[in-house]
Amino acid sequence: MGMVNTYLSDAVVGGVTTGAAFHILTSQVKDILGIRFKLARGAHFFPRTWIEIFRHIGESNPATVIISAVSMTIVSVVKTHVNERFAKRLPFPVPVEMGMVVVATLVSSLANLEQRFSVRLVGTVPSGFPRPRLPVFSAMHLVLQDAIVMAVVSFALNVSVARLFAKKHEYRIDPTQELLAYGVGNVFSSFFESYVLCAALARSVVQEASGGRTQLAGLVSCAVVAIFLLFLGPLLQPLPQAVLASIVLVALKRMYLQVFDLRTLWHVDKLEMLVWIVTFASVLIIDVAPGLLIGVVFNLFLLIVRAQLAAMALLGQLELAALRVNENLDTSRELPSTKILRFEHSLFYANAWRFKKLVREMAPLPGSKGCSGDSSRLHHLILDCSCISYADTAGAKAIAKIVKEYQAAQVSVHVCHCRESLLGVLQRGQFLQDVDKRVLQASIETALEDVSCGNYAGEQEVIKC
Repeated sequence: MGMVNTYLSDAVVGGVTTGAAFHILTSQVKDILGIRFKLARGAHFFPRTWIEIFRHIGESNPATVIISAVSMTIVSVVKTHVNERFAKRLPFPVPVEMGMVVVATLVSSLANLEQRFSVRLVGTVPSGFPRPRLPVFSAMHLVLQDAIVMAVVSFALNVSVARLFAKKHEYRIDPTQELLAYGVGNVFSSFFESYVLCAALARSVVQEASGGRTQLAGLVSCAVVAIFLLFLGPLLQPLPQAVLASIVLVALKRMYLQVFDLRTLWHVDKLEMLVWIVTFASVLIIDVAPGLLIGVVFNLFLLIVRAQLAAMALLGQLELAALRVNENLDTSRELPSTKILRFEHSLFYANAWRFKKLVREMAPLPGSKGCSGDSSRLHHLILDCSCISYADTAGAKAIAKIVKEYQAAQVSVHVCHCRESLLGVLQRGQFLQDVDKRVLQASIETALEDVSCGNYAGEQEVIKC
C-alpha cells in the first residue's frame, strides 16, 4: 500500500494541500468574525459554509473582529519581521503563538470579555484520559468496507502532508515506513475509541512555523497536550476562540501562497497545471478525500493523453553526432535521402497508431503524396528507439509494420538504440523474423556509416545500448 505515494504527483499534492488550507480557513471564519451558525459537514463543505457566512455576516461581533485583527497582526509581524529576519541570530524562534495564548487568556479573564462583549471563549476543556477497552469485534463486518476506504484515504492524505514538508525542508520520506507507523498508531488508539489517525495540516503548519523540525517536537507537543488534559485544561477556559483561529490562519499563509505555483506550471507544463487546478477545484467544491481521488484519477488519465500526443523528433548530423533539427541548431543538417527519426515516448497500444502516422508524415514513402520528386526520394530510414523504455505487443507490431512497409518500397530501414525490453518483445514475438536481422543497429553512428557505404552493417549483432 506504500505504493500509493507513487501516484501522488507534485501537482496533486499541491492542489490537495492548498485546497485543504482553504477548507481550514473557511472553518475558522465564523470564529474570526464571531458569528454563530451550524458548521456544514461532509460534501460541498466549502460552498455551503460560505453561503452561511455571507448570510450571517451582518451578525459579526465587533469585539471579536478586533481581537482577531490584533492577534493576526502581532503573530504575523513577529514571525515575519523577527523570526524570519533574525533567524540566524536567534537561538530559537520567538514562541509568539504561545505568548499570544497566555496574554489573550489573561486579558479575557481580567476584562471579562464574554460577559461584557459576548466574545466566544474556548470554554470547558475535558480533563483526563478515557479508559482503554477492547474494540467490539462482533461489529467488524459492519464497518470493514468503510474502514478500508478510510485507511486508503487517510494514508494518502498523510503522505501528501509529509511530502509537502519533505519538499520544503529537503529530506526524504519512506511511504512504507509511514504506513507501518500509522498502522501501529491506529491499532493502539483503537483501544481508546479514538478517531482514525490522520495528519492535521493546520496543526502541522503551526508546529512547523513555531520551529519544530524533528520528531522531538511531536513528543513535546504530546507531553504538553497530556499535561493540559490532566492538570491545566481549566486554565484555558477564558481564551477567546478568535485567538486560536487567528494563529491557525497566519500559520497557513504559505499554504495559500501555493496558488502562485500556477504561474510556474504555466511556463513549465500546462497539463500539470491543469492537474493542479482540477485537484484544487475538486477539493474546494466537493471535499478533501474525493478531491484527492479525482486528482489522482485525472493525473493517470493525462498520462494516457500524453502518450497519445507523443512527439517524433527529426534528427540531423552535427560533428558526427545525431541531434534534433530545429531553429536552435542551425549548424545541424539532414543527410540527403535519409531520415533519422526518434519517437520520444514509450510505445504501446495507446500510441502505436501515432507512431506509424508520424513516421509516414515525416518520412514519406517514394511515390506517396508527401514525396515531391526524385531529388528528395527517400532511400534510408533510421529509427532511434532510445526513448522507448517500454513497448507492448502493439508497439512491437507497429515497428515491424513500418520496417516491412518501407523495405517493400526499396527503402533501407535501421532500428537503433533498442533497449533490452524492446528487443525482448521483438524477439519473443518474432515480429522481425521475415526481415533481415541486420536491420537492428547499435547506434545512429553505425547506421550512418552503413548508409554512407551503401550497405548494411555486416554481421554485427546488436543487443544492448
